[in-house]
Amino acid sequence: MLRSGSLTVTKIYEFAYAHRLPSYQGKCARLHGHTGRLEVEVRGGSAGTAYPGIVTDFHDLKRIMASVVEELDHAFLNDVLNDARYADWARETLSPVTDEDGREVYAPTSENMVLWVGHRLRSDYPGLQIERIRWWESSSSFAEWKAGR
Repeated sequence: MLRSGSLTVTKIYEFAYAHRLPSYQGKCARLHGHTGRLEVEVRGGSAGTAYPGIVTDFHDLKRIMASVVEELDHAFLNDVLNDARYADWARETLSPVTDEDGREVYAPTSENMVLWVGHRLRSDYPGLQIERIRWWESSSSFAEWKAGR
């Protein structure tokens, strides 16, 4: 019988988005789109349930993620990541790049978007015990954040 380790659940979300990487030397400097995939893995916490054998109800996790996915789906991620609502967080967390007009902005890389999703979840649901967030940009490429131990 398994007794060590931790039990988690993961919910997967798919959505379409567009982005470009300002002042990047490569194809991603041009506006392009992806069918993105986001995986969120959690352990109990305030979104957990007292029902035996359920870490977190998948329906509850879907509800928690609804506003995040809504903000990402069919969105231009450059606008999402540089929205004034996230300015303080971005300034403290991300490294800016200079766009073609000389402005400091934050690039919507997969790595930065994983951090953004984590910020949204920690801000909106501080009791949610996030284990891992994985942002798939294609079927063979993803960035991942894992909880520190």
